[in-house]
Amino acid sequence: MKNNSHVSPIFPMLKHLHRVTNQLLVSAIATLSTMAIASSAVAERREVDIRMLVNQDEGFEVMTRKAEILARSAAQRAFDREVLVSDVSVKVTAQDPYQDQAAIILQLIVSRNEWVSRPDPKVWATYFPMAKTLIGIR
Repeated sequence: MKNNSHVSPIFPMLKHLHRVTNQLLVSAIATLSTMAIASSAVAERREVDIRMLVNQDEGFEVMTRKAEILARSAAQRAFDREVLVSDVSVKVTAQDPYQDQAAIILQLIVSRNEWVSRPDPKVWATYFPMAKTLIGIR
């Protein structure tokens, strides 16, 4: 009579395969974690604050156009100078030189990809029309 109680040679192989699978899984998790940390370290946000003096002889529309030009130039410079910058925030504040009053006219927040596809501050800017009243411009 034959003894069928011996262990099949496939069981040690399965044990080895299980160990290799676990090692691969741990390695994949470690790699993904490292990539996530590296990509977040690479992405930078640049914040630029610009102050412009109010000219009471100019209207609010002219001042807003000047603010757009300043914001556009600042965003373009930030992306051109630093390749690691992924997002730019530009805040343009109008300040009355004779009074102690200032107000944000616009804030431009844009990613590098958005800016490359459409470098127009009018598209990405948030305007603050109350600035006109706050700093007393006509």
